[in-house]
Amino acid sequence: MPPPPPRRQQRPVGRERKSRFNSSKGQASRDDKAASVSGDASDSNSSSDFNDTPSSRSKRELPTYRPVLTIDWRAEMCRLLDLSSQISDEDLFEAIEVASQSLKEFEILKSKGTEKLGPPRSQIIHSVHCHATGDKPQLYLEQPWAVEDGPLLHLRGSKAINNFDLFLERNKEVAFIIYKDYECCDGVPSTTSKSKIEQGLEVDASVFLIGEHIQLISVDLKLALESLASKVFDGIPHPFSEEKDYPSIESMDKRMPPQFLREKDNRSIEYPYMFLFHRRKEVEEVTTKQPHDAQIYLDVFFNYLFSRMAEEWAIVDQLLVQKKISAKYLDYLFVPNQIVLMQRRDMDTAQAKAYVLQDWLQRPSEHGSTPMVPVYTWEFDGNFYKSFSDLSIEDLPSETGNFPITDMSVYPIEFASKEVVGALRKRGHMFWKCRERHYVSYNGKTDHAIQSSMDSRFMIDIATYKQMHRNQDNEVEQRSSDREELPIKLLSEDNPMLGDTFFLCLPTSIAGFNMQTKEWINLNVHYIEDVVWNTEAFEFLVIDQGTKSMIQAVVTNQLHASQNTDLIRGKGNGLFILLHGGPGTGKTLTAESVAEIAKKPLYRVTCGDIGTSAQDVENYLEIVLHLGKTWGCVVLLDEADVFLQQRELYNLERNALVSVFLRVLEYYDGILILTSNRVGIFDEAFKSRIQLSLRYKSLDRGQRLQIWINFLKRLEQLENSTMLDESMNGRQIRNTISTARQLAMYQRKKLSYEHIQAVIDEANKFDEYLLELNKGYSADEIQRDKKER
Repeated sequence: MPPPPPRRQQRPVGRERKSRFNSSKGQASRDDKAASVSGDASDSNSSSDFNDTPSSRSKRELPTYRPVLTIDWRAEMCRLLDLSSQISDEDLFEAIEVASQSLKEFEILKSKGTEKLGPPRSQIIHSVHCHATGDKPQLYLEQPWAVEDGPLLHLRGSKAINNFDLFLERNKEVAFIIYKDYECCDGVPSTTSKSKIEQGLEVDASVFLIGEHIQLISVDLKLALESLASKVFDGIPHPFSEEKDYPSIESMDKRMPPQFLREKDNRSIEYPYMFLFHRRKEVEEVTTKQPHDAQIYLDVFFNYLFSRMAEEWAIVDQLLVQKKISAKYLDYLFVPNQIVLMQRRDMDTAQAKAYVLQDWLQRPSEHGSTPMVPVYTWEFDGNFYKSFSDLSIEDLPSETGNFPITDMSVYPIEFASKEVVGALRKRGHMFWKCRERHYVSYNGKTDHAIQSSMDSRFMIDIATYKQMHRNQDNEVEQRSSDREELPIKLLSEDNPMLGDTFFLCLPTSIAGFNMQTKEWINLNVHYIEDVVWNTEAFEFLVIDQGTKSMIQAVVTNQLHASQNTDLIRGKGNGLFILLHGGPGTGKTLTAESVAEIAKKPLYRVTCGDIGTSAQDVENYLEIVLHLGKTWGCVVLLDEADVFLQQRELYNLERNALVSVFLRVLEYYDGILILTSNRVGIFDEAFKSRIQLSLRYKSLDRGQRLQIWINFLKRLEQLENSTMLDESMNGRQIRNTISTARQLAMYQRKKLSYEHIQAVIDEANKFDEYLLELNKGYSADEIQRDKKER
């Protein structure tokens, strides 16, 4: 502490203290204090001498001393520069120099504020992200070079940009910036790079280059591009669209620090600028029609891009002309909103599936991962909805060389053959027909593990399918509650204006009910065809002409369900026909022919399908007759003897079957055909319910001739053949023809009379043995004796 001043200098200080602390109005201002200290010296002395009495001295305060103020200038500088107090002195001095330089540059900019701007231009900036330091990317105007840093290679550069905002202020004519993005100190360098460093050779910085992107700076350029984009880039995603989120500079792996962002619109334009490649001609045409001021900016922007990509685009153009591509240039092949075809090498046209691209090709950052394209296609579960997924571009024919585009598992449909595109279009229109109940013919293989459904008929009815598989459908609906669906009102239109893309992208398969095996099977739509009704089958039916006329009459004039004439509501208007006679006389063929002339599905049921329990029979028949009514089927109950037998007191189980059968039939509205070989045991209750009963006698010689003619129209001298004298029914004749054909194929000869006669001779040996066992009585004679036929 310094020694106190002389006493004669303490008095004015005492007055100063008094004015500061003993004022009646509180603490005085600093101006008052200054005035009390620096007043006129003579006045102050005279006043002091005059008032210097014992009483006045007692009121004075003792002299006090002002403390020395200590300031931590280092901490203050850290606070001013927004730096950590733990920073080293060397880094602090460097920061002070940078701040000093910034102030000088700011003064220079103030003087240049009135200067006229030059023409717009681009600027290339090299952005280096060092993994060793983990710091923000360092920006350089010059291309960086590699130096050895222990086991790693580190990038350094010249003309660093320490203040990005200041750089832009000094270069206001920069309309956009091209960033070359590098990464260093990320893993052990290659042997080649290490060897060059050791030999004093320069390592090409392109080894560390990981990407390129453009940031728009000029507002005028942005406005010009937005105006141009509305006329040129419609239909494909582009970085000037307001509807889609494109990579922002903040999200680009920290390549651009947040403090470098200047505009609200920070979307990044990524290399290799796909949007421009596919609209080059349009850009050139529209740019020339823009206002002069906008055209200046557009010319600078597109001149850079065209010159930057010219060499690569020329290579891609040449490959596409040859309908080829390479793994390096896959990005150019896939354009958003384009239709792509997925058809692997082991797939045929029937399995090919079309999708719509949603965005550009996406290359994963992980090494070895396959590129992917985001797509959608149309699926159907009673309504059409979009199904979104990612398709992997895998199993390329070559990783280095060029290859035909159609050798890929996924490729644009424009490179597919006309036959493939035509097949997909046909398949889509067929699927649209199947959106509602549709009876179809199927001529291909199914997805069933064992069965091959060749030349079968199926009922496609998604509503009934969902009703029979409710548990599965509930799970699907829960997973897809927010899906994008086709408006339901369009389902009622046979030819909706939905465009070619919709029909090309419809599903490849649909569930169908096999009318023969009575099960739902997944069908490939490629093999589905409209049913061609065989109306001539009824004409070839070998029965009396009067019987034919009767059948046609009752079928043609069948009462509709809405025209119910029964007194009791709920009872059916069904048409019940009984066909009885020996086997092979044409009963089943008649039922099949009735379905053909009525152009209705045939639902055939046998006793083996129904079961023997009364409850099982009732449940099964209710399902069958429900489907028969829903689909408008002709229901054929073949070999219905067990359900039609006379009821007896001692057989309660069979009585229950007959009663159930009668009750279920009572309320059926469709066409039901029953066939039996034993009408003699029928219960009387059926007689009143059967509207038409037809007997089929054993075939005579003329009927057998007609059947032979129907099967073998080209066989010569048939009328004089002894085959007509053979006692055979229609089924036996068909089996004989089938076996004779197989015999001719085995002998590699043309089918002839000798083959047929050989089969007949073998069959006769079995018939002669049966006749011997029955003591010379035929099967018909035995049944008549039993009063069963």
